Amino acid sequence: MSVPQKLRVGVVGAGEVTQVVHLPTLKFLSDQYAVTAICDVSKQAADHVAAKWSIPHVYTSSAEMVRQDDIDLVLVANSDEYHASCAIEAAQAGKHVFIEKPMALTRTDAKAIQQAAQENQRKIYVGYMRRYAPAFQVFQKLLAESGPIRHAIVKDIIGPNSFFVSQSGTDPRKFGADIAEEAGKDKAARAKAILAEAIGADKAADPRLGFVYRLLGSLGSHDLSFMREALGGKPDKCASAFASHDGMFISASFEYTNRGANKGNDKYNVLYTTGIHNVGVFESFLEVWTDDRVLRIDIDTPYVKGLPINVTVKENDASGHYSERIIRPTYQDAYTTEFLDLHQALTTGKDLKTTPADAMEDLGIFDMIMAHLKA
Repeated sequence: MSVPQKLRVGVVGAGEVTQVVHLPTLKFLSDQYAVTAICDVSKQAADHVAAKWSIPHVYTSSAEMVRQDDIDLVLVANSDEYHASCAIEAAQAGKHVFIEKPMALTRTDAKAIQQAAQENQRKIYVGYMRRYAPAFQVFQKLLAESGPIRHAIVKDIIGPNSFFVSQSGTDPRKFGADIAEEAGKDKAARAKAILAEAIGADKAADPRLGFVYRLLGSLGSHDLSFMREALGGKPDKCASAFASHDGMFISASFEYTNRGANKGNDKYNVLYTTGIHNVGVFESFLEVWTDDRVLRIDIDTPYVKGLPINVTVKENDASGHYSERIIRPTYQDAYTTEFLDLHQALTTGKDLKTTPADAMEDLGIFDMIMAHLKA
């Protein structure tokens, strides 16, 4: 199936991320994308989004939507429980796929998605937008030029999404009163089965550990995927992990081995922490120490468009004086860069970076953390 230069998109899921992020971004990229269909289990939500964004076709069945002829790309942004089934049915219908993270929460689903891409010769792209930020490319270049890593910190502790969304100027609306009771029961059953497979029946029976795993899949997957690419892959091992009594805060200590030119093969420690609290701040960063340089990349909330991602460099200059500089490559947000990269991949055949195989690596890190947590 040939791919036109202007990609026609069918969106599954008319929730907050679709309303606040994806539809505005795709509208701004109108030379590259046109949204031709919206699907949601709530017809009220789908109708609202279609009216607001002038989307011609409305569905409540994703299986029906993906059969529509004027769709080249299916954007899967619904509940995590349905990511695998929606991605697979889209690939089988001959569509390329963009899946919001987490791609999948079990290896069974992850492998099935990967197999669907291969068997149907479709590209499946996972939405780790932070890894497409121009500032991240600067950070990676500076890190590659620096000496061996001695220590790193990955932190993502944020206030409630509603605080930032309310100030985004996008006026999202929530619906759900028209969702059938059977649909709610199906989602709950899928969630239960996913947790039982992912962490085992005993741990899945503990609400705290179930919440921890889902938090790793949502907020945590951003940081851990970011960490993987920045530091050259998965950690060697997880030395320790802790989760608060309600699962809202998670911390872990990872052991890494230096990789690449100028780095040698000495080991170093990475401290990871993530959590959600009630204060309206978004504190997310990756900071790396070498003997002669400290590099830090700070990420602000993605729900307010145009906030910059900055890289800070701390070092002694040629005169021996302490120097600190901030590099801001652009105000272009990571979602825009991500969709531009995807457009290039689908229209030119460029290889994808955030593939199903790549996303599956996160599941291994989740397992490392969960192994230290007891029911």
